[in-house]
Amino acid sequence: MGRKKTEKGGKLCRFVNTPEAMAVFRHIYEIPTDVGLKYVHWSDALVPASGDLLLPVVAIVEGGIRFPMDPLMADFLSYLRLSPSQVNPNVFRIVMGTAVLNRRLGLELGIHDILRTYILHHNTKTDAYSLRPRDVDFTLVNGLPDTNRGFDEDYLIVSGEWFSSGHKCPTKDGAPDPRRRNPRKSLINIDSLREVWESEICTDDDAQPRSAPLLLRYVVQTKSFLACRLVKDIQAARANPANLALPPVDIRKVLDEDAPGMAGINLRNLLPTRSREGTSETVPVQSTPARSKRARVESSAGPSRPATSTQRGPSALAAQGAVQVTQLGNVVRSGTPVRPGNRSAGEGSTRLWAPRMEYRGADPVAETDCILPVGVDRSATVASALSQAVRLPLDMEEWRKAADDELISNLRRGLLMGVQASLELEDRFRTNKEHLAHANVLATKFQDAKKTAAEAQSLAEAANSKRVEAEESLSEALDSLTKAEDKVRALELELERAKKEAYERGSQDAQDEMGRQLPGMCNLYYTDAWEDALAVLNSGQTTLPSAPLKLPFPGAVPPPSPEAVLNSPLPQLGDVVDLEEVESAEAAGPAHEEPQDAPDGRSVAPDDAGPVNS
Repeated sequence: MGRKKTEKGGKLCRFVNTPEAMAVFRHIYEIPTDVGLKYVHWSDALVPASGDLLLPVVAIVEGGIRFPMDPLMADFLSYLRLSPSQVNPNVFRIVMGTAVLNRRLGLELGIHDILRTYILHHNTKTDAYSLRPRDVDFTLVNGLPDTNRGFDEDYLIVSGEWFSSGHKCPTKDGAPDPRRRNPRKSLINIDSLREVWESEICTDDDAQPRSAPLLLRYVVQTKSFLACRLVKDIQAARANPANLALPPVDIRKVLDEDAPGMAGINLRNLLPTRSREGTSETVPVQSTPARSKRARVESSAGPSRPATSTQRGPSALAAQGAVQVTQLGNVVRSGTPVRPGNRSAGEGSTRLWAPRMEYRGADPVAETDCILPVGVDRSATVASALSQAVRLPLDMEEWRKAADDELISNLRRGLLMGVQASLELEDRFRTNKEHLAHANVLATKFQDAKKTAAEAQSLAEAANSKRVEAEESLSEALDSLTKAEDKVRALELELERAKKEAYERGSQDAQDEMGRQLPGMCNLYYTDAWEDALAVLNSGQTTLPSAPLKLPFPGAVPPPSPEAVLNSPLPQLGDVVDLEEVESAEAAGPAHEEPQDAPDGRSVAPDDAGPVNS
């Protein structure tokens, strides 16, 4: 929360650090009796009890916070999940200033309008959150100090009924959701924002429109402010009565001076009891006198200002116990009936105002009477009898003091005000009627669009169902195709394997058969050759011919002799021999180049073959 100091207490501690100062503080800022306040320095500000609120004093003095807390302020903190002790004092000035602008201009700016204008910034050094304008030319509240040094050290523990029903801000520290830092476009009222950005209400001496000190009615303590768009013609802005501000509330003047506005105020009677306040100081235990509730015409715009008249008013006379004072400030003589809620402390019971509902000796008003039949004399009498209820003694005494001209003027003003009010009600009724008719048209269109959307959704769901079914069928077909391809591939592999096995088996069988038949064929060949040789000898020849009589492969070229191979020249070294071509050529060479197999298994040349001599 800040740097630790040897001397505890900031710039605002003297307003609340003593029972007397706290009493004046509660009186000036109209703290309800069911709200408890206890001052603590930031170094002693521990986590408060459940339900209690830790609130900076500056939030009340300059931030416009009143109790119960304004719904906009409570909802803003709740939306961002922040407690009041986590935010910079300027956050109170901006949000509460926006609430005042809503009341002064008749607008409904909300959380998202504020986030549209400002960015939530987190200071990691002080662990505090502040609002920075997205554009200094478009702000909601101006006149914000550029430093809060000394204003962030004094705190109040607030207990009791400090919040409105349904609008309670967090009391524990939290962290904002990153998704909530930016506004929702559908919830931004851009027309209202433009109206506020262009408004020159509460323009201060520095030409700053919508100045926080004027909106929230406090006396500014700094002269250095954050940048903003200034008013071009400050005189014209101030000349407009709608832009004027209410007088400020200055507690410093009340505490520092013997202010006439505090005349007749008994500080001892303003001190709260120990059970309600919870402070540790010695507090006189006395019944708290009923404070005179002044008519707060501008209470929504900020705290009421203490009276500054030098004359001794009715409140001063009432403090002396000489007379009684009504809520309107009238002095009541002893014995005059007043409402029980307005009598002074210690006063006995008074008579209630209960006049007889009769007129000039006629029968009293009964439940069977009415005033609607215009032509009936009794209805006029009933109306006259009912009007006797407003013959309040204090008011009638005031009317008796008025002159005839004043009575006529007041009567005319009242009648014309009633006529004006009826005209306004008529305009509102007609406007509401038009809005209602437009709303009915929009509702009808909405129902039609909703029905069309439902039908379109049904069609889309049906189409989607068909698409899903088609996708499932396609998936099944693809699965079947994949399985069929796998089966075909398996069959092809099986066929290849069977073909290979059949080839190998046939080749082996052929080799085995050739191995069995080759010796017999060789024997048959030699037998034929032997028989041919015998036939030649039997024919009378004494010698055999030099060439064989029969050759198994006529015309075959015999292989070269070993001597010819050895005497052949070597190949040139520069020639490149392709071994693969040589091997393929040798494999495809003529059959006659192969040596002949002899019957005994030896290879012999054709020249060596011949008949065997017996």
